[in-house]
Amino acid sequence: MRIIFLIIFFVVFIRNDISAQGITKNGQTTNSSPDFVNRNGKIVGVQNINKNGCILSLASLTTTSISSLTFTTASGGGNISRDGGLPITARGICWNTSAGPTIANNLTVNGSGTGVFTSTMSGLATGTTYYVRAYATNSMGTAYGNELSFIPGIGMSYQGGIVAYILGPSDPGYIAGQTHGLIAAPSDQVPTPQWGCVGSVISGADGSGLGTGNQNTIDIMAGCSTAGIAARICGDLVLGGYSDWYLPSNGELYKLYLNKNAIGGFAYGEYWSSTEEPDPWTNYAYILNFGSYGSYGGYKSYNYNVRAVRSF
Repeated sequence: MRIIFLIIFFVVFIRNDISAQGITKNGQTTNSSPDFVNRNGKIVGVQNINKNGCILSLASLTTTSISSLTFTTASGGGNISRDGGLPITARGICWNTSAGPTIANNLTVNGSGTGVFTSTMSGLATGTTYYVRAYATNSMGTAYGNELSFIPGIGMSYQGGIVAYILGPSDPGYIAGQTHGLIAAPSDQVPTPQWGCVGSVISGADGSGLGTGNQNTIDIMAGCSTAGIAARICGDLVLGGYSDWYLPSNGELYKLYLNKNAIGGFAYGEYWSSTEEPDPWTNYAYILNFGSYGSYGGYKSYNYNVRAVRSF
């Protein structure tokens, strides 16, 4: 018996004048089907495929880092890597004082198309936290980049160092309508010193809040004659044309920790404060861990990092 195998090949030809919009999920050509099959076998709406068979979508983009900070302005921007198969008709950044800013809030408009763009935010309130995202709009809608936050002024170069903290209404020393705060040295002071005078109580070096570090430093330098200690390194520092640097109190050091990324250059480890622990812990002064975070007593003869500050 002769068995004849008949192999039939089916070949589908698509004419050049029929776009991908005319292929339904069943393989038929039409101009009216509401859904089609994309290259991954998923059913999509006709409105989501262009004439070249590409799936249309929102744009893809990222928000670029905040830079050029002043007390009332900042620069930002974005990078649009994909237009989603449709022209980008508007792009820029949007910002607000609450998370998740949209184009319904403050925004810039920086032309059209893909690629990198830069924007300037102005009229910002000093000391206020802002949230910012890049945006890109095509006919599918508006897409947003990753969200960043910043505080105008924090991280800017100013008066010999970097602005580390700006006083708010509840802070001692705050004056309405004026800008005051803390400036951190641009980098840690070296070498890493001891706090000094183990076993001795330094009269007056117990301030722990904002505005107390300078007096703590004066009291330590007067009550501990040991050379090269943390307070003396800061108190004797002349940097950027300024000589009024001091070792921050425990509370002031905490403000540096909160803004450590904007200030930059901190080690993953402990930092001395000028705040001495009270009796009976006379061998200890407060340190703050900038790595895992924690404020606790450090033995005065140990060597820890130091970052000098000054007030403005």
